[in-house]
Amino acid sequence: MRKPVFMIVIALIILGIIWIAYSYLSVRGIEHPKYIVLKKHHGYEIREYDSYLVAEVVVQGTQKESIRRGFKKLFDYISGNNSKQESIKMTAPVTQQPEEKSERIAMTAPVMQEQREDSYLVSFMMPSNYTPESIPTPGDPAVTIVQKEKYKVGVLRFAGYAPEEKIIQKQAWLNELLKEDGYEIRSSPHLAFYNPPWTPPFMRRNEIMFVIQ
Repeated sequence: MRKPVFMIVIALIILGIIWIAYSYLSVRGIEHPKYIVLKKHHGYEIREYDSYLVAEVVVQGTQKESIRRGFKKLFDYISGNNSKQESIKMTAPVTQQPEEKSERIAMTAPVMQEQREDSYLVSFMMPSNYTPESIPTPGDPAVTIVQKEKYKVGVLRFAGYAPEEKIIQKQAWLNELLKEDGYEIRSSPHLAFYNPPWTPPFMRRNEIMFVIQ
């Protein structure tokens, strides 16, 4: 009996190693938005992001439903559903935020917000070799290309799975920390997911961000 058990344990260890290796290799070399860390606080940090292009789409549904629907539309775009029928390299993270009724203006200016219930903006960063002139036009009119200008955020990073209850808890914590440290919050919470679904929980990188003054 001992030998079969031993063989099962060895097989599970090998499968675990393959799972970890595949998860690591699947995101290796993927481009991320460029930023600098301005300050580190207890539990979070302040970053300044450079400007970059994003493909974004507004989708209806719960937080979990909208990230799935938004991802599909954006993945179709980078897979060739565009004016050049061109494949565009995947980047990270996939970001999600509640849609706002306000006009989208530069992030350095005041933003008046009114969140729409069950409506989210999901976006992919576009590879840095593209410009507003060279980026292919989306085939789906719901997908738009937007130039994000330089902006500053407070960021809380956490690992593991990200169910809605956990996200709400982390958002509230970051909101409180930023206000305690004297930062003025200028946006709804942005969620950033860096890993594919098959990634082991301990390897997952998730972030919550607020644009700040």
